[in-house]
Amino acid sequence: MKKLFLGFLVLFVLLALAFSVRAESKPNLGPGQVIPKLSKSVDAPVLDGGGVYPQWGPPCQRYIYHTTYKDKEGRPPEYVRLYFNGNWIDVGKQNPNDNNYKKGVTYAYEFIPDKISGNFFFFEASNGKGKTREGIIDSPGNGPVLFESDFLHNQIVLIDKSVGKKILDYPTENEWIGGVALSDDGRYLAVKTSLKVILFDTQKPEKPVWIYSSQMGDSPMAIGGDVKGGVAISGDGSKIFASLGDQVILFNKGSNRPVWQSSVGNAYNVAISKDGNYVAAATAGSESDKNTNLMVLWNSKSEKPLWQYHSSGNFHDVSLSQDGKYLAGATGCPDRKAYIFEKSSNKPIMQSEQLTYDSPVSRSKITADGSLAVFNTDGGSNSSMLFLFSKDSKVPVWKFNNQSNPRASRALAVTPDGGFIGVANMTGETFLFAKERSVPLKSWRLNASTAALDIADDGSFLAVGGTDNKVYLLEREGTKTEFDLNEFVQEIDISANGKYIAVGTGGSHYFFEEISSPGKNKVFDCKKIVEPKVSFAEYLKIQKGTGFSAVESAKPVNILKQIILFFKKIFSSKIAENKENKESNQEIEGKCGNTICEPMAGENEANCPKDCSGED
Repeated sequence: MKKLFLGFLVLFVLLALAFSVRAESKPNLGPGQVIPKLSKSVDAPVLDGGGVYPQWGPPCQRYIYHTTYKDKEGRPPEYVRLYFNGNWIDVGKQNPNDNNYKKGVTYAYEFIPDKISGNFFFFEASNGKGKTREGIIDSPGNGPVLFESDFLHNQIVLIDKSVGKKILDYPTENEWIGGVALSDDGRYLAVKTSLKVILFDTQKPEKPVWIYSSQMGDSPMAIGGDVKGGVAISGDGSKIFASLGDQVILFNKGSNRPVWQSSVGNAYNVAISKDGNYVAAATAGSESDKNTNLMVLWNSKSEKPLWQYHSSGNFHDVSLSQDGKYLAGATGCPDRKAYIFEKSSNKPIMQSEQLTYDSPVSRSKITADGSLAVFNTDGGSNSSMLFLFSKDSKVPVWKFNNQSNPRASRALAVTPDGGFIGVANMTGETFLFAKERSVPLKSWRLNASTAALDIADDGSFLAVGGTDNKVYLLEREGTKTEFDLNEFVQEIDISANGKYIAVGTGGSHYFFEEISSPGKNKVFDCKKIVEPKVSFAEYLKIQKGTGFSAVESAKPVNILKQIILFFKKIFSSKIAENKENKESNQEIEGKCGNTICEPMAGENEANCPKDCSGED
């Protein structure tokens, strides 16, 4: 039963980490305006565990801004207040009778938005001796992120460019797509959703080859968020590398049973070399925790990293050269730099100066030989949209300034030889460059926020998508073709032979600021208030490590009964997940082999020695 117990332990870790990451963001505070930092004081109180719950959703839903005030001497606060969209709001206790300031008292403010807009905030508190803040790096935190879409109709789509049609349309319902990756010949498509890794054979697109399901069951807390994870596939399709929860997992294409997995925390993206010999991950976290905000490199033969590198800011992206010798990464606030590493060392061979004033460097893409890398940014005052760097210099080869409209760019691609670069921003501006100069060869303007893009290996066309639920194929010679989807386009990958375009929907790329969408200027009447699926009280129990279930009632119950109910739910979820894995993979693996012994599903040492050996 050791594996089963470890599975439950992983679930608790995943839930805890799910609430530890907040989006970096840049409010519209005016040119060059950054919130000044407080002076440190040994007598200051502490604000901990704060944010907004839920992090995302529709207008007319109930959202709670919350923080926990602590004071080592048990002193009450002179004030706890919320900086909200430029105004200060006094915040009261969630429980008026809670006065245990040493242990921590929760303060909360309720918000019901009636329109889609950005919301920027942080908390400040004083005990009369000192002040402290939470939810701010250089600029206020962002949330809730508001969408008119309910994101209940997400999908994976595969387009065959040669015939101009969708040949695969696979629904994932409420699960966002965190990555799509095609083998060079387009034969295999790997997909990462909120809770699963899925492999398709594009020659038999009717159903997946296999599905790997996470330990988190169908918890609504695992859906959404700005840290999207990712998936990558080797050139021949034989190896798949993915981030799911706080794990990175390596698969062979023949089985949904992991070759190995490693816990590194939540990842923004992953990468694999063309030959499959090296894999890497870019992770989120905090400046003070040296085991987060990591760039991590592995030889794919072992789950033990070759090295890791810690930054003060989240690593937002990672890209590997064809042979894995070089990798590029991009960081968020407060670091905001471009990096290039060589596989033999975690010491950067190129570390740029800060590329923005108060915003993340969003994406990084390196050429096949590792000699050049491109980076784009979340824009803002005195920020360039696009940078081209050589691995040999921290001074860019060139940069592209779009100061007339310096909005965030989160969509970037480069051809393997570095000859062409594609980039798009959140106002729908899309550009094609040749590496020789910073003047666009061609540009397009789409009526949507665009955050998904790839470029054909020969530079002949771009595939772009965004908030208008469309994918556009933009030919370098001028023609444009479009395909409709159900939700915001979040992920795009073009096969190396240019035949297939894989697409996935979701909202992670749109977590940082206001977006262009059909309902942007609409005011909702909010006659009916939407309540979150998990109550705020239950959310706090989970966040503080005292809740055993994300879906149980918040009423007081006998602790033993709550544990039994929790494990009953998990067993039921795992039985269902195991059935799904078996059905989707029966041609390859048979009836067991997910590394977890499940006696309640009928498994034992006799009929499933893979999972229920005497060692377990």
